[in-house]
Amino acid sequence: MIQFKDVSKTFKSKGVTTQALQHVSLTIEDGDMFGVIGFSGAGKSTLLRMVNGLEMPTEGHVEINGQDLSKVSHNEMRKLRKSIGMVFQQFNLLDSRTVFDNVAIPLRLNKVDKDTMHKKVMELLEYVNLADKADAYPGQLSGGQKQRVGIARALATDPSILLCDEATSALDPETTESILQLLERIHKELNITILRCSSLRTKYKSSSAYATA
Repeated sequence: MIQFKDVSKTFKSKGVTTQALQHVSLTIEDGDMFGVIGFSGAGKSTLLRMVNGLEMPTEGHVEINGQDLSKVSHNEMRKLRKSIGMVFQQFNLLDSRTVFDNVAIPLRLNKVDKDTMHKKVMELLEYVNLADKADAYPGQLSGGQKQRVGIARALATDPSILLCDEATSALDPETTESILQLLERIHKELNITILRCSSLRTKYKSSSAYATA
């Protein structure tokens, strides 16, 4: 369960104060697929980044399964982040690495043995319909294929939570629909809690809960 309890976030830069979030309270149950929609600058990404501790509230609390993130140790936060996958708007792939190597990055960081890593990566590439692209480089892929690589990488550590930060905003409408269908499939088949944010133009399925920011 993800809970935002009266969360506010203020940024200060060069004497200018920006209120990104004001008194946000919401609960996302385990297994939910929850969307946050709003205009650019509405605070959607800030809200998302609080779930994995990349941002901390100025006021209020964010809790994962009853654990207040502002009170966890550095080591506890690192452990928690292993259970949270992240899909980015601009894919965040390494151009100098193959598709296989990009998906394998979290597994290498976790010191997974070579045979287990190879099996896991190929299973994930098969799941996102890119098994034939394992030896390709990001520059050889379409935008939709790059995002599928990003999704496979986010699933590499078997997360219980998947965060999608504007994951389809850089894609054309047809490709956007295919990525949303993939996320719906992941939600149903893997029972992962999905929290995604997007601009107001994105089409949301009726089965997804959503909130406006």
